[in-house]
This record gives sequence, C-alpha cells and structure tokens, in this order.
Amino acid sequence: MANKIKGEVGFSADGQDYVLLLDFNALCELDDVVPGLMDGSAALGSPKAVRAVFHAALRAHHSDLTVTDAGRLIQEIGLPRAAELIGESCAASFGSPEGKEGADPRSRSKPGAGGVA
Repeated sequence: MANKIKGEVGFSADGQDYVLLLDFNALCELDDVVPGLMDGSAALGSPKAVRAVFHAALRAHHSDLTVTDAGRLIQEIGLPRAAELIGESCAASFGSPEGKEGADPRSRSKPGAGGVA
C-alpha cells in the first residue's frame, strides 16, 4: 500500500496494486531524459517522456518492470490517468508550493540564526 507521507502514490492495474515513487534514484535516471523535472519546468509533451517518468517512478517498488511494462500499464489505465498519477507523485515527492508556507526548507528561519523559530 502506498504511503503518501513517504512520497508514494498507489494505483491498480491488471488486477494488481502498484506504487509510484519519484525518489532520488528516479530523479537521477530522469535528469537527462526530462530536463526541468526538479524545478517544475518539465514538459511531458511526448509519450516517450511520460513513459520514462512512469517507469522511473515504478522502479523503487517494482524493479522487475521494464519500460515496455510501464507502457503497457499506461495503455491500460489511459494516458490522462497516467499523467494525473505522475502529477500526484511529483506533489507527494516534492511538495506542492501552493498553500505551503516555507515549502523551500532553505527559506525557513533557523533557531539561533537571528530569525524567528
């Protein structure tokens, strides 16, 4: 079962449960494939980019799945649902800047550093 606190997003397909997680390894895998993923400027405008992100997010919990398997899962659940799950996974992994004061940990005041804790 997926744990959103840990950045995991779950879904079902093929009668099985799957978990997406954009962890550090997934980000490293996607660094050259999908520029802008970390700063939010990524555009998943191609099917290949969507499949690459989906596959990278699956690998933490389903390391045996291939890129072709990821594409098959996307085909089953539909591209709109896959895109929605990727968005949820990004939000769960990185947080959503909307409505989150101090979402960037570098912007928080540290006790004893002259700021208000």
